[in-house]
Amino acid sequence: MSDNKAFEASINNATLEILKSLAGNMDKACLVVERTAKQDCPVNYGALRADIHHEVDFGLDAIVGTVGNSLEYAPFVHNGTGIYAKGRGRKTPWRFKVASGKYKGWHTTRGQKPKPYLENAKMKNKDQIARILAGD
Repeated sequence: MSDNKAFEASINNATLEILKSLAGNMDKACLVVERTAKQDCPVNYGALRADIHHEVDFGLDAIVGTVGNSLEYAPFVHNGTGIYAKGRGRKTPWRFKVASGKYKGWHTTRGQKPKPYLENAKMKNKDQIARILAGD
């Protein structure tokens, strides 16, 4: 009976190289989306744009690329607030008071319109993402 250990090792090494290559393609695709999201992200002080990042996790069953923000207010900018929020926003205008400073006094708001810079970045690059993931 012949020894197949060398053959099995070569198959395992080839599988690992293929997974590494696919993870590299996912990383490239995420970078494309990240770059476009940073270009389209609304900027006040720049913290939201600076926080856009990506990560790629891979195992034997899946390779997952994620582009996003970790700032607490990022979902409110992306999805909107108040009457403009998708699904769960407040349905009526509301008032709030600023105690001091440039905006001191009472203000009425209906919320903030969504600025879906991450979703838009994904959709703008859909064809390029497909080419990258295919290895072209």
